[in-house]
Amino acid sequence: MTKAAIHITNLFYLIFMILISSCVHEIYLSEEPEEEKEEPMDKVRIEIFTRANPYNLPTTRAAESEVGMTPWVLVFKGNGENATFVEAVQAFELVGKRYVILTKQPAGTKYQLLILANPLNNRFCYGDAGTLYEFTKDILSDKLTNPNIETLSDACKKLLTEPLASPSFTVPFSGTNQTIPMSYLLEVDKIDNTTKIENNDKSSLLLVRTLAKMIIVNKAANFEFKGVMAVVNVPRQGQLHKLGNSIMGNTSNLTEYQYDINYSAPLVTAETVAAGEQSTENNPIYLYESDTQNNTYIIIKGTYENKDYYYKMAIVNTALESMNILRNRTYTFTIIAAKGPGYDTMGDAKVAKPSNIDLDFKILVDDSDSYEIMANNDYYLGVSNSVFIAYYTGTVEKGYEAFKLTTDCKTDFPNSRTISTNREELDGSFNLAYPADRIIPIVDGGITPRITPVGVYVTEWLMWYEDTQYTSGGVQRNNAYVTLKLGNLEKKIHIRQRRAIPAAGLTLKYMPTADTDPTGYEMKYYCLSAYVEDGSDDPKNWIKLRPSTGVHREDTDNITVDDGTILIEVLPNTGSAPRSGIIYLTTIKDPNSNPSGSSMQRIKININQLVSVSSN
Repeated sequence: MTKAAIHITNLFYLIFMILISSCVHEIYLSEEPEEEKEEPMDKVRIEIFTRANPYNLPTTRAAESEVGMTPWVLVFKGNGENATFVEAVQAFELVGKRYVILTKQPAGTKYQLLILANPLNNRFCYGDAGTLYEFTKDILSDKLTNPNIETLSDACKKLLTEPLASPSFTVPFSGTNQTIPMSYLLEVDKIDNTTKIENNDKSSLLLVRTLAKMIIVNKAANFEFKGVMAVVNVPRQGQLHKLGNSIMGNTSNLTEYQYDINYSAPLVTAETVAAGEQSTENNPIYLYESDTQNNTYIIIKGTYENKDYYYKMAIVNTALESMNILRNRTYTFTIIAAKGPGYDTMGDAKVAKPSNIDLDFKILVDDSDSYEIMANNDYYLGVSNSVFIAYYTGTVEKGYEAFKLTTDCKTDFPNSRTISTNREELDGSFNLAYPADRIIPIVDGGITPRITPVGVYVTEWLMWYEDTQYTSGGVQRNNAYVTLKLGNLEKKIHIRQRRAIPAAGLTLKYMPTADTDPTGYEMKYYCLSAYVEDGSDDPKNWIKLRPSTGVHREDTDNITVDDGTILIEVLPNTGSAPRSGIIYLTTIKDPNSNPSGSSMQRIKININQLVSVSSN
């Protein structure tokens, strides 16, 4: 080969290698087109770590737990519900991760990040049920700034889901790969390249579904469950995100789920899951939150004594008391026995009174969105509250249900499935009451999750055993704890006590305070919301929740505040017997405190009020 030919060959080889290198570089760039792109100086790219808060009964549709890769993030500036709108930004997917580009915001105030995922048909209503809008940055910004800049509270009240059809000839959100709207509210101190859209412990945020799930199970030997014929008086829409505990009013905006106009077939057909047992677990019913005033009910079809009947079932507990239907809960109705016939036709069943007394049943309500949950890749451990406070005065120890624990764990750990206390450090001022074996029950072939009540004994001197108190020798005392250990998960529940409320009544103050006197009635917490639980002593009539101003309100059994203070007014007891009531309080991190530590916890307060001596 001549020298000229050799030079030409080398030249072509060099050109070929350059072309190959260019192609490889182009492939790498096309895989991650945004990795090297710098954001504008006033913007910051933040990764979003989210997953669905589990319904925690067996998942029946993969899509019900799917969080879309492009949720919306609405930024509000300020504290709590009075924070004002700043911007709306849609997240994007990059190499299998979610990112959002937000405008940088300085420290010095709080910022509320409202995350909205999986909107139905990518549309929403704003303030009414009639007008639909597309989820776009311009439309959201317009609605949240015109004619006035909206607060977080107003935005949550007005941002509604797309209305369901009326009637609906299918169970909404039951289609293949159809996702469920979800939301989450996260508070941050600033927005810059150190901001994390995740929990303080680096775990993913647990988004909350806007919907509840309902399952019907039949275990009655004398009854065959055929299916659900209709779900009546169901809300057509709900709030994309709910602040506080109140339920959106929907009495004039209801629909009905049914197979067709003539009820020619079941809306949901029951499946045989075991000998003599039928269930709709694989085809659950999804519905928006519903207040008892809506009179939501279901009609089922079943065979009793060799004849088909229709049964109208109200949404009630085992005491036949009407129940609210709340988001992200699972309601499982289990029929135990049939006591009599239902109605011959759908028409008769619809106009009749509910048939709950004709079917002996029990109901399991899984409210795991209100549990404080920790998890690993295999199972989770949750508690209904991480603080229990008993207002008690007495010469003997008194037993209380301090909290409930929930888990989907199926592994029988031989040495780490325990419930323990630090009683020996506190001179016997409290103790575990139950479970007697001090073992955390796990799922063993039954319904998951496994929910277990945990009880404690409390004495009237427990209040002196807190880390703000010291012995006469100047030694700091310890808090009282119940410790749960399940595998590699561990959770501590703080047990506290204060004196019982006198018959004359008084006002408890849960607030940011420097007062650590256990004989007083101030407790140091930064409060977000509270509600009074129904009870046999009718506590909603004598326990009133008020803001820091003490102003009188019509709704005194639910409250949400933005300054950290909730007043609990206990009215005088003019009766002849002591009384008790339970309050659940949600607290958040004090914005003026050290940023470390848990940002949110639930507190269960058991109030005991004494009776006047003259009435005995």
